[in-house]
Amino acid sequence: MDLHDKIVHGWDISAEGYSKRVVQDDFISPGKEIWTDLILSKAPIEGKMKILDVGTGPGVFTTILSLAGHDLTGIDISEKMLEQARENSVRYGARPEYLLMDSQKLTFGEDTFDMIVSRNVVWIMEEPEHVYESWKKILKPGGRILVFDTGHSKENFLTKFDHSNEAFLKEYKERFGTEPPISFEPGQYEEARGWKRELRLSYEERPGWDVGVLEDLGYVNVCWDNVAEQTAYTAEARFQNGDKVFFRLCADKPQQAPSF
Repeated sequence: MDLHDKIVHGWDISAEGYSKRVVQDDFISPGKEIWTDLILSKAPIEGKMKILDVGTGPGVFTTILSLAGHDLTGIDISEKMLEQARENSVRYGARPEYLLMDSQKLTFGEDTFDMIVSRNVVWIMEEPEHVYESWKKILKPGGRILVFDTGHSKENFLTKFDHSNEAFLKEYKERFGTEPPISFEPGQYEEARGWKRELRLSYEERPGWDVGVLEDLGYVNVCWDNVAEQTAYTAEARFQNGDKVFFRLCADKPQQAPSF
Protein backbone atom coordinates (compact mmCIF):
# COMPACT_ATOMS: atom_id res chain seq x y z
CA MET A 1 0.00 0.00 0.00
CA ASP A 2 1.56 3.33 -1.03
CA LEU A 3 1.34 6.49 1.09
CA HIS A 4 -1.72 7.84 -0.70
CA ASP A 5 -3.62 4.61 -0.15
CA LYS A 6 -2.57 4.52 3.50
CA ILE A 7 -3.95 8.02 4.00
CA VAL A 8 -7.27 7.20 2.31
CA HIS A 9 -7.61 4.03 4.36
CA GLY A 10 -6.75 5.90 7.56
CA TRP A 11 -9.58 8.37 7.01
CA ASP A 12 -11.99 5.66 5.89
CA ILE A 13 -11.63 3.80 9.18
CA SER A 14 -11.79 7.11 11.10
CA ALA A 15 -14.83 8.56 9.35
CA GLU A 16 -17.67 7.61 11.67
CA GLY A 17 -15.66 8.17 14.85
CA TYR A 18 -14.35 11.54 13.69
CA SER A 19 -17.85 12.69 12.78
CA LYS A 20 -19.68 11.43 15.84
CA ARG A 21 -17.01 11.73 18.55
CA VAL A 22 -14.58 14.49 17.55
CA VAL A 23 -16.39 17.30 15.68
CA GLN A 24 -20.09 16.84 16.38
CA ASP A 25 -20.16 19.80 18.81
CA ASP A 26 -18.91 22.09 16.02
CA PHE A 27 -22.27 21.80 14.25
CA ILE A 28 -24.17 23.30 17.21
CA SER A 29 -23.86 26.27 19.57
CA PRO A 30 -21.45 27.59 20.61
CA GLY A 31 -19.10 25.77 18.22
CA LYS A 32 -21.11 26.62 15.13
CA GLU A 33 -21.04 30.36 15.83
CA ILE A 34 -17.38 30.35 16.85
CA TRP A 35 -16.24 28.62 13.67
CA THR A 36 -18.54 30.65 11.43
CA ASP A 37 -17.15 33.89 12.83
CA LEU A 38 -13.53 32.71 12.60
CA ILE A 39 -14.06 32.07 8.90
CA LEU A 40 -16.38 34.85 7.79
CA SER A 41 -14.54 37.57 9.73
CA LYS A 42 -11.79 36.90 7.17
CA ALA A 43 -14.08 36.90 4.11
CA PRO A 44 -12.42 38.60 1.12
CA ILE A 45 -15.67 40.17 -0.11
CA GLU A 46 -19.10 41.12 1.20
CA GLY A 47 -22.19 39.16 0.27
CA LYS A 48 -22.67 35.62 -0.95
CA MET A 49 -19.50 33.75 -1.82
CA LYS A 50 -18.62 30.62 -3.75
CA ILE A 51 -16.47 28.63 -1.30
CA LEU A 52 -14.50 25.40 -1.62
CA ASP A 53 -13.94 23.32 1.52
CA VAL A 54 -10.87 21.17 0.85
CA GLY A 55 -10.80 17.93 2.80
CA THR A 56 -14.26 18.56 4.18
CA GLY A 57 -14.26 15.38 6.27
CA PRO A 58 -17.62 15.19 8.11
CA GLY A 59 -18.66 18.47 6.51
CA VAL A 60 -18.42 20.94 9.40
CA PHE A 61 -17.28 23.97 7.39
CA THR A 62 -19.37 23.02 4.37
CA THR A 63 -22.51 22.73 6.48
CA ILE A 64 -22.18 25.79 8.69
CA LEU A 65 -21.11 28.08 5.84
CA SER A 66 -24.02 26.84 3.73
CA LEU A 67 -26.34 27.69 6.60
CA ALA A 68 -24.75 31.16 6.66
CA GLY A 69 -25.96 31.69 3.09
CA HIS A 70 -22.95 30.82 0.94
CA ASP A 71 -22.52 28.49 -2.05
CA LEU A 72 -20.42 25.57 -0.81
CA THR A 73 -18.58 22.70 -2.44
CA GLY A 74 -16.90 20.17 -0.17
CA ILE A 75 -14.34 17.67 -1.46
CA ASP A 76 -12.63 14.71 0.20
CA ILE A 77 -10.58 11.66 -0.78
CA SER A 78 -12.61 9.39 1.51
CA GLU A 79 -16.04 8.28 0.37
CA LYS A 80 -16.82 7.20 3.92
CA MET A 81 -16.07 10.73 5.15
CA LEU A 82 -18.39 12.11 2.47
CA GLU A 83 -21.14 9.76 3.64
CA GLN A 84 -20.82 11.31 7.11
CA ALA A 85 -20.75 14.82 5.62
CA ARG A 86 -23.92 14.30 3.61
CA GLU A 87 -25.64 12.83 6.66
CA ASN A 88 -24.60 15.78 8.83
CA SER A 89 -25.66 18.38 6.27
CA VAL A 90 -29.11 16.82 5.94
CA ARG A 91 -29.45 16.63 9.73
CA TYR A 92 -28.75 20.34 10.12
CA GLY A 93 -30.74 21.50 7.09
CA ALA A 94 -27.98 22.35 4.61
CA ARG A 95 -27.71 21.34 0.93
CA PRO A 96 -24.10 21.87 -0.20
CA GLU A 97 -22.41 19.99 -3.03
CA TYR A 98 -20.07 17.14 -2.10
CA LEU A 99 -17.55 15.58 -4.48
CA LEU A 100 -15.12 12.70 -4.15
CA MET A 101 -11.87 14.33 -5.25
CA ASP A 102 -8.17 14.20 -4.45
CA SER A 103 -7.16 17.59 -3.08
CA GLN A 104 -3.87 17.22 -4.95
CA LYS A 105 -5.62 16.63 -8.29
CA LEU A 106 -8.28 19.30 -8.51
CA THR A 107 -10.50 19.40 -11.59
CA PHE A 108 -12.06 22.86 -11.15
CA GLY A 109 -11.54 25.59 -13.70
CA GLU A 110 -9.43 28.67 -13.11
CA ASP A 111 -10.94 31.66 -11.28
CA THR A 112 -13.81 29.61 -9.81
CA PHE A 113 -13.92 30.32 -6.06
CA ASP A 114 -14.02 33.45 -3.91
CA MET A 115 -12.58 31.56 -0.96
CA ILE A 116 -10.94 28.22 -0.17
CA VAL A 117 -11.05 26.90 3.39
CA SER A 118 -9.47 23.88 5.03
CA ARG A 119 -9.12 22.51 8.55
CA ASN A 120 -6.53 19.94 9.65
CA VAL A 121 -5.87 19.04 6.01
CA VAL A 122 -2.68 20.59 4.65
CA TRP A 123 -0.50 18.57 7.04
CA ILE A 124 -1.44 15.34 5.22
CA MET A 125 -0.49 16.59 1.75
CA GLU A 126 2.28 14.68 0.01
CA GLU A 127 2.99 17.64 -2.31
CA PRO A 128 1.92 20.69 -0.31
CA GLU A 129 3.61 23.26 -2.58
CA HIS A 130 1.65 21.89 -5.53
CA VAL A 131 -1.56 22.10 -3.50
CA TYR A 132 -1.04 25.75 -2.66
CA GLU A 133 -0.19 26.49 -6.30
CA SER A 134 -3.34 24.74 -7.55
CA TRP A 135 -5.49 26.63 -5.06
CA LYS A 136 -4.18 29.92 -6.41
CA LYS A 137 -5.22 28.94 -9.94
CA ILE A 138 -8.82 28.14 -9.02
CA LEU A 139 -9.29 31.24 -6.87
CA LYS A 140 -10.84 34.30 -8.46
CA PRO A 141 -8.57 37.38 -8.56
CA GLY A 142 -8.62 38.80 -5.04
CA GLY A 143 -9.82 35.46 -3.66
CA ARG A 144 -8.54 34.14 -0.36
CA ILE A 145 -7.38 30.90 1.18
CA LEU A 146 -8.01 30.31 4.88
CA VAL A 147 -6.09 27.39 6.40
CA PHE A 148 -6.58 26.10 9.94
CA ASP A 149 -3.92 23.67 11.11
CA THR A 150 -1.62 22.79 13.99
CA GLY A 151 1.54 24.79 14.38
CA HIS A 152 4.68 23.03 15.52
CA SER A 153 8.46 23.04 15.45
CA LYS A 154 10.44 20.57 13.38
CA GLU A 155 10.81 18.28 16.38
CA ASN A 156 7.52 17.90 18.26
CA PHE A 157 4.70 17.07 15.84
CA LEU A 158 5.16 13.31 16.14
CA THR A 159 5.40 13.24 19.93
CA LYS A 160 3.49 15.99 21.69
CA PHE A 161 -0.33 16.03 21.63
CA ASP A 162 -0.35 12.63 19.94
CA HIS A 163 -3.06 10.05 20.62
CA SER A 164 -0.36 7.39 20.87
CA ASN A 165 1.10 9.31 23.84
CA GLU A 166 0.29 7.10 26.85
CA ALA A 167 0.98 9.83 29.42
CA PHE A 168 -1.49 12.14 27.69
CA LEU A 169 -4.16 9.43 27.56
CA LYS A 170 -3.72 8.59 31.23
CA GLU A 171 -3.95 12.19 32.42
CA TYR A 172 -6.99 12.87 30.23
CA LYS A 173 -8.84 9.91 31.74
CA GLU A 174 -7.90 10.97 35.27
CA ARG A 175 -9.24 14.48 34.66
CA PHE A 176 -12.43 13.73 32.77
CA GLY A 177 -13.24 10.11 33.64
CA THR A 178 -13.32 8.98 30.03
CA GLU A 179 -11.10 8.40 27.04
CA PRO A 180 -10.43 11.40 24.75
CA PRO A 181 -12.62 11.63 21.65
CA ILE A 182 -10.46 9.68 19.22
CA SER A 183 -11.81 8.87 15.77
CA PHE A 184 -10.41 5.36 15.49
CA GLU A 185 -10.67 2.31 17.73
CA PRO A 186 -8.10 1.19 20.33
CA GLY A 187 -5.27 -0.66 18.67
CA GLN A 188 -5.79 1.06 15.30
CA TYR A 189 -3.28 3.88 15.72
CA GLU A 190 -0.68 2.54 13.31
CA GLU A 191 -3.29 1.81 10.67
CA ALA A 192 -5.16 5.07 11.16
CA ARG A 193 -2.30 7.55 11.67
CA GLY A 194 1.05 5.78 11.62
CA TRP A 195 1.62 7.11 8.11
CA LYS A 196 2.15 10.62 9.49
CA ARG A 197 5.79 9.62 9.99
CA GLU A 198 6.11 9.53 6.18
CA LEU A 199 4.75 13.03 5.60
CA ARG A 200 7.04 15.91 4.73
CA LEU A 201 5.22 18.50 6.80
CA SER A 202 5.64 16.43 9.95
CA TYR A 203 9.24 17.63 9.89
CA GLU A 204 8.76 21.28 8.94
CA GLU A 205 8.20 24.27 11.20
CA ARG A 206 4.67 25.50 10.74
CA PRO A 207 3.16 27.89 9.87
CA GLY A 208 6.52 29.45 9.00
CA TRP A 209 7.02 26.94 6.20
CA ASP A 210 3.59 27.76 4.76
CA VAL A 211 4.15 31.51 4.87
CA GLY A 212 7.40 31.21 2.93
CA VAL A 213 5.91 28.93 0.28
CA LEU A 214 2.82 31.10 -0.20
CA GLU A 215 4.90 34.23 -0.66
CA ASP A 216 7.17 32.43 -3.13
CA LEU A 217 4.10 31.36 -5.12
CA GLY A 218 2.95 34.96 -5.47
CA TYR A 219 0.21 35.11 -2.85
CA VAL A 220 -0.19 38.50 -1.16
CA ASN A 221 -1.38 39.66 2.27
CA VAL A 222 -0.02 36.47 3.83
CA CYS A 223 -0.59 36.46 7.60
CA TRP A 224 -1.57 34.16 10.45
CA ASP A 225 -2.78 34.21 14.03
CA ASN A 226 -3.16 31.65 16.82
CA VAL A 227 -6.82 30.74 17.37
CA ALA A 228 -6.25 27.89 19.82
CA GLU A 229 -8.06 29.72 22.61
CA GLN A 230 -11.16 30.47 20.53
CA THR A 231 -11.47 26.95 19.15
CA ALA A 232 -10.96 25.22 22.51
CA TYR A 233 -14.38 26.11 23.86
CA THR A 234 -14.72 23.12 26.22
CA ALA A 235 -12.58 22.07 29.20
CA GLU A 236 -11.65 18.87 27.40
CA ALA A 237 -10.51 20.73 24.31
CA ARG A 238 -8.52 23.21 26.41
CA PHE A 239 -6.65 20.32 28.01
CA GLN A 240 -6.03 18.63 24.67
CA ASN A 241 -4.74 21.87 23.16
CA GLY A 242 -2.43 22.61 26.07
CA ASP A 243 0.08 25.18 24.79
CA LYS A 244 -0.47 24.11 21.20
CA VAL A 245 -0.55 26.66 18.40
CA PHE A 246 -3.59 26.23 16.19
CA PHE A 247 -3.15 28.70 13.40
CA ARG A 248 -5.47 30.52 11.03
CA LEU A 249 -3.48 31.32 7.92
CA CYS A 250 -4.73 33.79 5.29
CA ALA A 251 -3.36 34.52 1.85
CA ASP A 252 -4.83 36.24 -1.21
CA LYS A 253 -4.53 35.77 -4.93
CA PRO A 254 -3.52 39.14 -6.42
CA GLN A 255 -6.27 41.13 -8.09
CA GLN A 256 -4.32 40.98 -11.34
CA ALA A 257 -1.22 39.26 -12.61
CA PRO A 258 1.99 41.28 -12.22
CA SER A 259 3.21 42.96 -15.40
CA PHE A 260 6.81 42.65 -16.51
